[in-house]
Amino acid sequence: MKRWMTRILCIAAAGICLSGCSKAIEQKNDSLHVYAGLNDQIMHYAVGKFKNAYPDIPVTFTQWEENKTEDVYDYNQQLAAQLMSGEGADVFFLQSYWDIDKMLAAGAFADLTEIYEGSDVFHDGDFRTGIMDTGIVDGERVFLPMDCIIPLLVTTKKALQETGFDVEKCTDFDSFMEESGKFMLGENYDRRLFRMDITARDCIYWAGYPVVEDREIVWDIEETRKYFEWYKVFYERESGIGPYMFGDLTGAAEVRDGKCLFEQSVMREDIDAMRALHTVGDIEVLPIYNKDGGITARRSRTVAVRANSENLGNVKKFLEILFDGDTMRAFGSHNDKGVSVRRSVNENDFNYLEEVPFRGEPNGFPNALPMLEKEEFDSYYAYADQINIVEYSRGWMDDFREEMSAFLRGEASYEEAAENARKKLEFYLSE
Repeated sequence: MKRWMTRILCIAAAGICLSGCSKAIEQKNDSLHVYAGLNDQIMHYAVGKFKNAYPDIPVTFTQWEENKTEDVYDYNQQLAAQLMSGEGADVFFLQSYWDIDKMLAAGAFADLTEIYEGSDVFHDGDFRTGIMDTGIVDGERVFLPMDCIIPLLVTTKKALQETGFDVEKCTDFDSFMEESGKFMLGENYDRRLFRMDITARDCIYWAGYPVVEDREIVWDIEETRKYFEWYKVFYERESGIGPYMFGDLTGAAEVRDGKCLFEQSVMREDIDAMRALHTVGDIEVLPIYNKDGGITARRSRTVAVRANSENLGNVKKFLEILFDGDTMRAFGSHNDKGVSVRRSVNENDFNYLEEVPFRGEPNGFPNALPMLEKEEFDSYYAYADQINIVEYSRGWMDDFREEMSAFLRGEASYEEAAENARKKLEFYLSE
């Protein structure tokens, strides 16, 4: 009941426009309020550095130290409502289950263009500007991405030879669907395509199909028809199959044992899988390219600022500390599940790879895994330079998927399911 009431309050707040969104906010710069979310080390470091550098500025730092899931969820939803009504923290990480589209429509986020352009920190040549510039929405730099997750598939050359799967043909999402569809419907189909069916489900993100942009439905149902037909083949053969388990080299073991062709997880676990599979042969890494031949990433940690903050001078000082190279490279600062917006952070990751990363022998692999060659490590992270889209979680996606699943289950034609999904999108946008 508590969580449901929180959702109701947030929906009610979504209709409130910020009173100061159409005029300049008088700046006081007499304090700073920072919200990190759940125990994020880099915010902790940055706040400490800020206090040392500016001891006369009062700082409120809100951070959850324990994983109390419901309490964290409720607080985050209350903060979202506050931000949409012009209250709350000055600086914060976007939370994964915020309805970012509605918060953008409410004008909850400040335009950071002036801060970004006026600071040397953001122009030192270390930043992946392709990722950083995805924080620009409608000409305003409202987000500062810190790291993101890209979809990489890990397998062995032996598995590819056994199945006849040709990764060289997979240069965009259409060609990947064609090659993987040929595998699933062919005589060499002797294992799952993916370890987990959520990989296929999330291809609606990875493929880069536009559905809603700027509060407008831009979905071309004919463009996505091939995807949903491909997904239906997968759904009929593999949906609900595969362990939803992470860690302990579960995915690498499934590839090694011929139970699946590809493992797809998150960055550090992908690297561990690569090292583990090196013990049984040569490996192959394939990104899921989007429809345009680039790579769609998903935001992991992203920083934003309250639109009507009266402390933008202090915000600028804090952001310069937060995104400084020394802060971002500090041990524990990096989210090792993603690609950092700073190249040097990922280059530094190589130094932290452990020769013995596991206790015991997980899933039959030795605990002392072979180290990756530096060239192999660098080529893995080089895929970050091919990112041309960075997505965030969409508030309408669950309802959209639910309506389209009627087609996957054979309960509706593609056109019928698409029409119902469009109605759900229209309802969402009308709220």
